[in-house]
Amino acid sequence: MFRNRTLAWPKIGWMAFIVFILCTAGCFGGGGGEEKPAGAPAGREGSDSFRYPMEGGPTLTLMDEFDVGGKPERKPIDEEYEKRTGIAIEHLGGIPMQDNRFSLLLASGRLPDIWMNTWLQYPGGPEKAIEQGYILPLNDLIDRYAPNFKRVLKERPDIDKMIKTDSGLYYVFPFIRSESDRVYGGPIVRKDWLDELGLPVPETIGEWYTMLKAFKEKKGAAAPLTLRSLFLGERTAGFAGAFGVMGNFYVEDGKVKYGYIEPGYKAYLATMRKWVQEGLLDKDFAVVDLDTVDKKMMSGASGSTIGWQFYIEKYNLAARSHRSSARYVAAPYPTLVKGEIPKFGQLDNAYAGTSSAAITAGAKNAEAAVRWLDYAYSEEGSMLNTYGIEDVTYTMESGVPVFTDFVVNNPDGVASDQVLLKYAHQSNFPMIQREFQNEWKFEETSRSKEIWRKTRHENHLLPPITPTAEEAAELSLLMERIDKYVKDAELRILLGEDPIDAYDAMAAHVKAMGIERVLEIKQAAYQRYLNR
Repeated sequence: MFRNRTLAWPKIGWMAFIVFILCTAGCFGGGGGEEKPAGAPAGREGSDSFRYPMEGGPTLTLMDEFDVGGKPERKPIDEEYEKRTGIAIEHLGGIPMQDNRFSLLLASGRLPDIWMNTWLQYPGGPEKAIEQGYILPLNDLIDRYAPNFKRVLKERPDIDKMIKTDSGLYYVFPFIRSESDRVYGGPIVRKDWLDELGLPVPETIGEWYTMLKAFKEKKGAAAPLTLRSLFLGERTAGFAGAFGVMGNFYVEDGKVKYGYIEPGYKAYLATMRKWVQEGLLDKDFAVVDLDTVDKKMMSGASGSTIGWQFYIEKYNLAARSHRSSARYVAAPYPTLVKGEIPKFGQLDNAYAGTSSAAITAGAKNAEAAVRWLDYAYSEEGSMLNTYGIEDVTYTMESGVPVFTDFVVNNPDGVASDQVLLKYAHQSNFPMIQREFQNEWKFEETSRSKEIWRKTRHENHLLPPITPTAEEAAELSLLMERIDKYVKDAELRILLGEDPIDAYDAMAAHVKAMGIERVLEIKQAAYQRYLNR
């Protein structure tokens, strides 16, 4: 649910990181019993008699993909989880898979017991990570020690299909989004400015242009529209759908497409280029981070952005605390013609691959790792992960969990999402997310997802396919070059360094670089996924 995950950790040099590896060598690999061969289960052999908390108080090490500059702070949810499961977790921090330190850690052999990451993106695919001896296949471990997760797979064949490879190997305990939380982001605008200017909440690209011009000329907004770095994909999710395309890959009539070379993308680029040239889109669009977006939105330097549901609450809460009349609301994904439904917006698969936990091949207590992870898929664990601690963050009313004022009207003025991040896992954790029944502090927050959901994106969503190791290696080689070229060429066009007609040469060059082979590989993987 909560997306402010673009966190920065100061880069450390190779020598410093090697020292880190050596110094933490005693921490990696976990504890809780005598050493066993890699992946060997420990303790009881069956699931029927097992009860939490687990006997023996094992300790496990965990690493995730969110780089926060060291070990994360220990929160109430961590204390509660340890008390309920009987399993202590030493959180070692995070390394994104794209970071060079990820490969260095693999080479060191000093791996955590549990490693949460986006294993779908592992070079060569998840089966390659298993083949290379870094993570364990989970089929047998799930059978023996994960009755809750096994039940989920039986009850949800759609989920079962998503979280295994074409050969049937389970490789992670996944984060599964609730149906309602698959949409969590979209356009956000200053409603008080619109009211003052006599303008409607924009529904078309034309209305967006009129609004942005008015924000600049009549409200003095230096950056009427501000976005995080364009390379995060937010601009295609926000506006390209009006032109019938989006960046990256999607499905059209059963065929995998690459949006950057599809009809409509040139018209989208021409529109965004015009907005840049007229000062309607933040001139620093290529490098703006989340903190900068927040400051501009809350200071009046900007009047619109693309953001997540709780940005709306954060901005409205800040306005209230400063006794400002500012009011922020969700706007629908725009179209070219009023009344049409946009083809694309923001939509995730229930399993998008992020924050999913693999058990490393060197884990010394694989059973404890499975037990700790399986707890999240139990009724009790699911309630804790989604709603937090009963009588602190929620109470049960007529059988329905309802958030307390500590969450929705926090006495210290803390936003709801920030409260829940301390007392529940919510997202970015291997779990199956429950549906929310609550209204949030601001009506604008509660209604946002309903507004953003009105697209046809579901018909075009590419599922979590798993190319073979050979296919994945070829894809990686091709897409590394294509991605860099597309980003550079697109930026030159948007900044006016190249004319808009340079797009035609860009699309031709992408084809020459091998995008058709990429689409062939992805199409084959997509077909295998459908046949699972």
